[in-house]
Amino acid sequence: MRYVGRMLGVGLKEGKPFAFYRVSSRSFPNRTAKLRGDEVVVLNLTETTNPYVSYTAVKIFKDYAVVSNGSHTTFIAHALEWEKPKKALIHVLDAMDYERDALNTPRIAGIIQRDKDEAFLGFVGKDELWVKRVKLEEGKAFFTATYNVEGIETLSLDFKDENALAEKVLELKFAHPVLAIGVVDFGDKFKIGIRGVKNL
Repeated sequence: MRYVGRMLGVGLKEGKPFAFYRVSSRSFPNRTAKLRGDEVVVLNLTETTNPYVSYTAVKIFKDYAVVSNGSHTTFIAHALEWEKPKKALIHVLDAMDYERDALNTPRIAGIIQRDKDEAFLGFVGKDELWVKRVKLEEGKAFFTATYNVEGIETLSLDFKDENALAEKVLELKFAHPVLAIGVVDFGDKFKIGIRGVKNL
């Protein structure tokens, strides 16, 4: 079974955008996610000096939802105050670069906007930086990941709400699942669902 590490994706359901984030981990499987106001924080449940395993993974800002695998989530949301999504991703990913851990873990990020059928995905690794606009398609998700995914891949997702989205993402056939977060545009606001392996 393929191991992709952290993955995130964007898609369209009944004409409305959605996004998701999933943690798969071999080194730090004891993690949970908590909804705190307009953001979701991933928390490590064991003692560690690793600065990268607890962070804000989702942040809602006005009509945008930002998903990422690190502290750059908040910086991207702040950049959206004065920049378009593409430039916000480029500037923050370029400035923060990949994580300086033993694996040189890439930073990944995605942005969706309410009532829009396009989204943005970004990636910065040790030797690579890209940001791409994605034209969303009904029932399809476009995703990237920290490991073993070249650029952007696609998959089909069918779900009824934010909780079902998180559950479907957690059940995807990638190794070492820990938790998943679903973000769905319901017209008046984004709704967020969280699922962990202990909830299944």
